[in-house]
This record gives sequence, C-alpha cells and structure tokens, in this order.
Amino acid sequence: MATNTSSEDVINPLSDTEYLGIGIYLIFLGISSVCCNGFVIFVLLKGEVKHNVMHNILLLNMAITDFLISVVAYPLSASSSIQGRWIFSEETCTFYGFWVFTLAMANMNTLAVIAICRYIVAVKQEYNYLLVKKNAKYFLLVIWIYSILWTGPPLLGWSSYTFEAYGTSCTINWAGRSILDKTYNVTITFTCYISHVIICCYSYFHVIKRYTWASNSDFGVALRSTDVNRQEPEETFNLETVVSYHKVTTSRKVTMMCITMLSSYILAWTPYTLLSLWVMFIGDVQPWLHVFPTLMAKSSTLSNAIVYGILSSKFRESIKRMFNRKRPQVVPTHATIQRSPAEPMATSSRVHPTVTQARE
Repeated sequence: MATNTSSEDVINPLSDTEYLGIGIYLIFLGISSVCCNGFVIFVLLKGEVKHNVMHNILLLNMAITDFLISVVAYPLSASSSIQGRWIFSEETCTFYGFWVFTLAMANMNTLAVIAICRYIVAVKQEYNYLLVKKNAKYFLLVIWIYSILWTGPPLLGWSSYTFEAYGTSCTINWAGRSILDKTYNVTITFTCYISHVIICCYSYFHVIKRYTWASNSDFGVALRSTDVNRQEPEETFNLETVVSYHKVTTSRKVTMMCITMLSSYILAWTPYTLLSLWVMFIGDVQPWLHVFPTLMAKSSTLSNAIVYGILSSKFRESIKRMFNRKRPQVVPTHATIQRSPAEPMATSSRVHPTVTQARE
C-alpha cells in the first residue's frame, strides 16, 4: 500500500533486521522466478509441448511477464530493502510501479483469457475455430492494450505511483485521499481484479458442470462399465456424442492445471487487494502490516511456473524428449524368432470401435 510521502520522509518504519529479511526474500524470489520462468520459456519455445497452440502461447505470455518482473523490479526493491530505504530516484519509483502493475495486469488478463478458452473448448465447442494460431496475436493485443489502458492513467495525472508504506517498493497511491485517487482506485479494483475473478469463476463453473454431465452421460457410464467389467457396451452411440465426450474429457487435466494456476494467483493477490480496500475506505495501517500482503503478491511470479511444471504431464514429457535427444542412441539387437507355420500369430483383443475412438 502506498502513502503520499517520499522515501526520505519515511524514517525507518521497520527495523534493520526486517529490511534485511525483505531483501533476502526478494533476492531468493527473484533468482527462483528467473530460473523457473526462464526454463518454462525455453521448453515452450524449443520443446514439443503438445497442448493446443493457443494455450501454449498464452502460457508463454504469462511466463514472459513473470520473468520480466523478476529481472527488472525485484533487483531494485531488494537492493533498497538491504539499504533500509529507496536508493533510487522518484522517477524510477514511478517506472517501477507502472512496470510491475502493467505486467501483473497482463498476467491477470491472460488468466481470464485462458478461462474463456477452456469454456469454449468444453462448453461452446462451435467456437473452437477461434482458438487457432493465427488469432493468437489478437488475443495478446487485447491483453496488453487492456493492461496499459488501466496502468497508464497515473502517468497522466489520474492518481499516481508512489512508495509503499515501508518505503522500499512502489505501487499505486492507494492511500491518496483526493477525488482522482479514490475514483481511480475503485475503478481499477473492479476492472482489474473483481471482473476477472467473476469471468474466471463463471467460465470454470460451467466447464466443471460440463465435465459432470459428460461423466454422468449414458456414454460415460457405459465406458466406465466397459473398463470395470471388460465387456463391450450393449448400446451404440452416434458419432456426435462420442466426439463431444472426447473433447470434454481429454481437456480435463489441462483445465484443472489452469484452475490451480488461477487459484494460486488469487491466493497471492487477495490479501493485497483486501488491504488496499481497507486503506481506501477506512484508513492506513502500520507499515509492517503492509509487508506480508505485498511480499505474498510478489510470490505469484514463481507460483505459475511451479504449478505448470508440476501439473502439466505434456510439459514433463516435452522435457524428457528434449533430454533424450541429447543422449547417444543405442542400436537395439534383433533376435530371430522361428515360428511354426501352424502356430497362430498373436492379435490384439477386440475392442468396440466406439470405445476405441473415445480413448484416443
């Protein structure tokens, strides 16, 4: 949260030990975020991650924004925290606030677009033609234009960027009491956070509802019965039913990964948002109470990469393929097996064609 004072006016609101702890935390977070997001970017660009191309591009956009925050913003805040004060100019503070807010906003926009894409894949499949590679540039354009649309006004006089209460980081002037500060703060709280949470919750609610429908459908029940009893279903289903079931269920893991990424992002930013609302409508609090929500919000630059690396099986498979290509190939030896002409050849067991198609 921010105050209207400069870094020189805030005299040691925290102890030297607390400032040192913040600096060490930001150094560790920055290095971890650079390494993890850099690795995700490398795999997405050089590997063969077999997700939908649009999905990959959106994930790449998130990884790049987290990487840029870690490279540019964290060194400034970490070095200032170790010194116990902001050691750069106020213009640098303005740049810092604008940079971090823009990239964080782009991240939230990307999460909302991903939620909409998952909604289209599972619920509105007639719009799947929109999720092609040539349209990715339009999605990215909307994400970044919308970000700058709301982070640029403080540079033009509608509110401002200033120091956090503890003086070694910069953000929006949440504590400002002018009409410009209040109107801007209320507006961005809705347009940059609440509206996105509503969009994501609406999208994933209907996606999960669609999964439940698919699981409880006649075809889903018949398929589970086939798996358990090793028998063919007596019913036959039309191709449209099978294809719809296939599209919904095959994207389940990807969707659960996206929901986890969204949840971790909301968990990281909600304390900061709630404290911002408190400062706006009730009044400022002690500087040390600003530290935990601010540092927790910054952790979102690392959580996305961790969630993606852990939960995405396609991403892990791509990593294995990348490393396996670098290993020397061992030529297998072939043994000749003689078979009696009367001996029958082994064949695969017969599977109902409808069930086979659904499992591909």
